Amino acid sequence: MSKELDLDFEFEDYDPLEAKPISKKSMVIFFVIDTSESMRGKKIDDLNRVMSEIIPELAGVGGSNTELKYAVLSFSSGCKWETSEPFIVDENNKWKDLQAGGITDLGMAFEELAAMLSRKKFLKAPSLSYAPVIFLMTDGYPTDNYKKGLQILKSNNWYKYGIKVALGIGDYFNEAVLEEFTENKELVVKASNTAQLIKLVRTIAVTSSQIGSKSMTVAKDDNEEFSYEDVQGTKEEEMVKTVQDTVNDDEFIDLEYEDGWE
Repeated sequence: MSKELDLDFEFEDYDPLEAKPISKKSMVIFFVIDTSESMRGKKIDDLNRVMSEIIPELAGVGGSNTELKYAVLSFSSGCKWETSEPFIVDENNKWKDLQAGGITDLGMAFEELAAMLSRKKFLKAPSLSYAPVIFLMTDGYPTDNYKKGLQILKSNNWYKYGIKVALGIGDYFNEAVLEEFTENKELVVKASNTAQLIKLVRTIAVTSSQIGSKSMTVAKDDNEEFSYEDVQGTKEEEMVKTVQDTVNDDEFIDLEYEDGWE
């Protein structure tokens, strides 16, 4: 038996009878971006360029039944929401260039993200929503207590059932930290240069939005109930396949011989 299952959440006090009926469901992709001093120069310029191209490309990715939104959290000495709230891609897709400088307060960014993964904050919607996508990008090592922040983040159910992907930029990022964040080493990838950065950001942003904003058909036995874990696991498997197919593709591997960042 198969059943169409939407990954909708009611983790907090929420009365769906009070919601106004709408035709679209909401999904947010969170970009969590390192803007520390080590990103200054070509890295941040390259990232700004690819993000300015990618955000408009997300328009319509979720299909006619999904209102796709994006939010940007930068972190260096502290952290800052570059978007005052999640922006609807179809209505506001102009990228605001980021500036680099300072240290790498990743733990603080994790805590701030956890605080906003709530229906009372950045996941407000008049109807039930898909779990979010969280896309972390960094080129270095945390300079604060990231474990404390990550522990707080992992206690959030929106994080638990969302799609998490991490991109290490350059050669000096802490891969173990990124694996702790994604909880799946196959969803941690590396960009050695501009060409690979562009390829990975575009692929991950577009594909994760497509996967995250679609309903899944899961085959189960007649007497077995469907769970959030079933759908989360299926979507994660799809994301892993896309990521691994990308990094193992001959064309992507050939890009490794392009000039990297100093």
